[in-house]
Amino acid sequence: MKILVATFLACLLSASLAAASSPSFETLSKLPVVRFGDPAPASDHILLFSAGQPITISVTIEGSLFAKTASADLTVTAAREVFVYRDWASLDGLLWMPRGDLIKSDVIVKVPGYNHPAPGILKVRMDLPESK
Repeated sequence: MKILVATFLACLLSASLAAASSPSFETLSKLPVVRFGDPAPASDHILLFSAGQPITISVTIEGSLFAKTASADLTVTAAREVFVYRDWASLDGLLWMPRGDLIKSDVIVKVPGYNHPAPGILKVRMDLPESK
């Protein structure tokens, strides 16, 4: 029984290490790089957000609570190049790390109510490691 448990733990550890290792340079060097907004191929590719490029984010508030829903397109601009491949991200296309380790994201939602008797708030913050 101990051998079975030890084997299971070893398999689990090796699987998590394999999942945690970044994609190889050889694999990524063969993939097309597609700028955000351009048509993406049906195959594997790297998505590039260019510095200075406008990025539109659509926000919608809807549901059966409301007689009228609302939508807005908000445009932000990338401060620097960011490459994204699946769950990985890079600032230079060479050093890749888990996307959540490179891009720190925080979302705050405050709905008008007893504890927040003011207009609602939806705030999204995304930071790179060197900028806070």
